[in-house]
Amino acid sequence: MRTWWSGKLALLALVAGLLGGPGCGRDASRRPLGPASASQPSAGGTAVVALPADPDVLNSLISGSAYSGQVLSLVNDALIEIGEDLQPQPRIARAWDWSPDKLELTFHLRPWRWEDGAALTARDVASSFALFRSPLVASPRRGGLECVASVRALDDSTVRYELVGPRADALLSASHALLPAHLTQQLDPGDVRTWPLNERPLASGPFAVQEWRRGRELVLVRNERYPGPRALLDRIVLRVIPDETARLVELETGGVDFVDEIPAHAAARLQRSGRAEVQRCGGRLIGHLQWNLRRPGLDDRRVRKALSLAIDREAFVQGLLHGYGRAAASPLPPLLAAHDSTLAPDPFDPASARALLAAAGWRDRDGDGIVDRDGQPLSLLVITRKGDPVRESGLTVIRSNLRAVGVDVRGRVLEFGAALDEVRAGRFDAYLGVYSARIWPDPSGLLQASATDRFNYGGYASAEADSVLAAALACPDAEAAKRVWASYQRIVAEDAPIAFLYYPDSLSGVSRRLRDVRTHVLSPFNNAQAWWIAPEDR
Repeated sequence: MRTWWSGKLALLALVAGLLGGPGCGRDASRRPLGPASASQPSAGGTAVVALPADPDVLNSLISGSAYSGQVLSLVNDALIEIGEDLQPQPRIARAWDWSPDKLELTFHLRPWRWEDGAALTARDVASSFALFRSPLVASPRRGGLECVASVRALDDSTVRYELVGPRADALLSASHALLPAHLTQQLDPGDVRTWPLNERPLASGPFAVQEWRRGRELVLVRNERYPGPRALLDRIVLRVIPDETARLVELETGGVDFVDEIPAHAAARLQRSGRAEVQRCGGRLIGHLQWNLRRPGLDDRRVRKALSLAIDREAFVQGLLHGYGRAAASPLPPLLAAHDSTLAPDPFDPASARALLAAAGWRDRDGDGIVDRDGQPLSLLVITRKGDPVRESGLTVIRSNLRAVGVDVRGRVLEFGAALDEVRAGRFDAYLGVYSARIWPDPSGLLQASATDRFNYGGYASAEADSVLAAALACPDAEAAKRVWASYQRIVAEDAPIAFLYYPDSLSGVSRRLRDVRTHVLSPFNNAQAWWIAPEDR
């Protein structure tokens, strides 16, 4: 087992590839940053990061925003961390051991402190787990901890997780966030959405929240009580800049040092400008079209497969992503070892799509160009969120593709919250969304029959798929698990509850003064402790 300290140092290395995936780091065409310098990494300086929006809350129990997760990854540490090889590494825990039956997992903690000086102990771990599982809190992450029956503090530095049953990914159950028991015990779990900690969390990580002015900026400062390696930057200022063009202008003119989620259409121009570098990372996101299987017509796998074959994935990859991505075939992205690389994306095959629709009884009987059955036309309402140009333009691609095989498509582009409200209420035929896969293979939140309260908006339910999924999740041998995962992916491909469309690359822009930035699939801020600015550039 690699030590925590060596694991942190290893994050300073450039990630050239990741488990056979497209890898992360600088574009090969990138020129060196600035002139040759004798400067060595040194402490000091402020980096400015642009965010499209504020985090919702800075409390992992209830947060739903990706920006919250990114900030909290800098503010809070967990018992374990996921290393660049996507394997668990010690962090607050110095070691762990298993019971012979693999049903008890015991962690031994390092001496650690909260930002206010209080000791972080096993009691904090057990208390945090109880909050995540509390029905009063109703955490959206509660389902991810169902494999754990209980967590008990044996003493201040020892905590034991008792598992419901053997699972290959059980160790990851201890990667949940930790909250300070000496503060949360004084708060009502039923009022968690009004906790002061939502705005000002207590840090256990390398940075602490100094100030948050909503709509303007969130200021992080080095946590001087952090027991781990000291962050080099004095501060990271996260400026809220909602407009995409404004974020890019700020990067090019030196107003900010880091912009994540660079749009694909702007990446090449930014790279050519020489004013910033573009870092490209094959990520966890999966652009997909989720069918509502409760709707007549869409409850037939032949129809779903036909619709998938009618969609031109290369129009997304080359036309909308400008080559920064690849066509998708599976709920497990290529960066995961469990991804079945032999499973090809559905081809663009309108002829086969028409044949499948006809076989399912959908033909254009009245000559209006739209297929019908029992007097009803095949007309679909497709919902997507506002603010993502790939999805907004992708709706046009889908409408054109499906119209060519006789399917009428009505599109609705809504604000994110409104789109989710409609989808969760079942008022849709298809949802054009983006799903973020877990680092350890587990698509249960998207496809398991019981996950309709999570991301299985379409109501997919297959006893066979659920059985194979359970076997894959429980399989302790990595090679054997790959075979089970391959079977699972093929079952899902055959059932076609979702048309997997594209795996987009993650693109980040970095100013020429901010050094040793290494974006990663885990987070664009994954090695922020190692970021530094030379004295002459401050």
